[in-house]
Amino acid sequence: MIALIDGDLVAYRCSAAAEQEDFGICAYYMENTIQDILDLTKSSDFNIYLSGPTNFRYGIYPEYKANRANLVRPRHLTEAKKFLQEKYLATVSDNCEADDLMGIQQCSYADTIICSLDKDLLMIPGKHFSWEISGGKAEKRWTKLAEFITTDEFTSLKYFYTQLLKGDPTDNIKGCVGVGPKKAEKLLNDCTTEQEMFDVVREQYSNDEEMLMNGQCLWIQRQPNTIWEFPKFETGK
Repeated sequence: MIALIDGDLVAYRCSAAAEQEDFGICAYYMENTIQDILDLTKSSDFNIYLSGPTNFRYGIYPEYKANRANLVRPRHLTEAKKFLQEKYLATVSDNCEADDLMGIQQCSYADTIICSLDKDLLMIPGKHFSWEISGGKAEKRWTKLAEFITTDEFTSLKYFYTQLLKGDPTDNIKGCVGVGPKKAEKLLNDCTTEQEMFDVVREQYSNDEEMLMNGQCLWIQRQPNTIWEFPKFETGK
């Protein structure tokens, strides 16, 4: 098994956890997180992926992730990413995101498992793992347990079309007006093919241009240098 590890989230969460500590503590947290991932997934090899400064999505939608512009990032974050590159030879994306690199690898090779806390990656078929995380203050401490999920092609596509309906506020993608998670699930509930899902989603949009733009920003690549286009269905299918 080859673990495809989301370096963006490893670096961010470990940096945040060590905000009041020296960088050595952040590095220690990252090393432990990576080792835990490998142990729990029983992976014999791994690759770590980081998002680079360029991303084709900004050319499609200039407001992509604009809501994050003023966020205060953990002070060790830049050094944490450098550490992952130097010690673990992390791969930095070029004109796409770490998510895309993980999607491409999972769709190109057998016996891989995507290791991330980002549920958007469930639109990539195959094995997925999210490691245990916790947070909150002592009186309101919370824990999210580690989880394994395996998605097939239809389930992965359904996740994508659900995102197209409800949008993704984290990335500043608004989706369809008046459609939230519950309505999106209800709209797609009876669909049994991608064509049915596509038609349902298209009916909710006021124009094709907005649907295409959102789809191209939401879709995680499965092949290098490709962006999502409206699928072509065979007549009568």
